Amino acid sequence: MPTVTYTGAQKRRRNLDASMPDWVRGVAHEVSDEWVALWGARLGPDFTVVGAHADLLNDGIPDSEWTKAKITDWLKANGVEVSGSFKTKMKLLDMVEDVLNPKPVVEPVVEEAVEEIPVEEAVETIETGDEE
Repeated sequence: MPTVTYTGAQKRRRNLDASMPDWVRGVAHEVSDEWVALWGARLGPDFTVVGAHADLLNDGIPDSEWTKAKITDWLKANGVEVSGSFKTKMKLLDMVEDVLNPKPVVEPVVEEAVEEIPVEEAVETIETGDEE
């Protein structure tokens, strides 16, 4: 979860989000990525945000404000091959999400082969119970 800390000159500052307490200098508040996306642009230089996935605060992670060229450069710098010039910005941002949150590798399940017994042998081995 991202954390937001007020680092301004005042000891206390009113929070624009009425559902949150006022900001106290040096006290970190845990928030969601959605909160950062909604309120982050309004925070300004008196705040420090750590762990957010929005680049509203210059954290170096692409978001919808980035150009396609910059997103592509970021992907290449993170080892992703970007082929084709017809990728939309949303497809590129999906690729960024895959880099940030890779899906677990699912190994294929290999079932052992079952040895089949010919029908004649199977019938001979079944005891009918009538032998007495």
